[in-house]
Amino acid sequence: MSITKVIDDPSADWLREAPASESAIASLVAASSLELPTDYLDFLRLSNGGEGELGIQPGWFRIWRGEEVIQAATDYQVPEYAPGFFAFGTNGGGEILAFDCRSAPPWPVVALPCISLAPAEAMPVAANFGDFAQQMGRSYEE
Repeated sequence: MSITKVIDDPSADWLREAPASESAIASLVAASSLELPTDYLDFLRLSNGGEGELGIQPGWFRIWRGEEVIQAATDYQVPEYAPGFFAFGTNGGGEILAFDCRSAPPWPVVALPCISLAPAEAMPVAANFGDFAQQMGRSYEE
């Protein structure tokens, strides 16, 4: 399913934001030094961040605005304690949402505990950002 369809899905109840500017996206790409997933960048072009229920563990998401990503990751000390991960949000409850960039793309989305940021404790969330996005605004049931 395309990111546009995911974002526009009226049955998915989550807080959408105004689109990111192309300059904000270009700055994020340049600062990241990575070839970020197209689905993630397309998401920012449609909704510059967002928050809501997540139909898979960890059950809630808050995606940072493109302009906040690098500084927020630095504030959480992700580059220092979890090299090989690209943080793009939180679950609102003590875990960072990140791409595990230690292997070839497509990168899986994982949740890292904020306290330790230990890569060995990374919890798989979704196979890629597209799969993650399809769960946004869905109720999580254990």
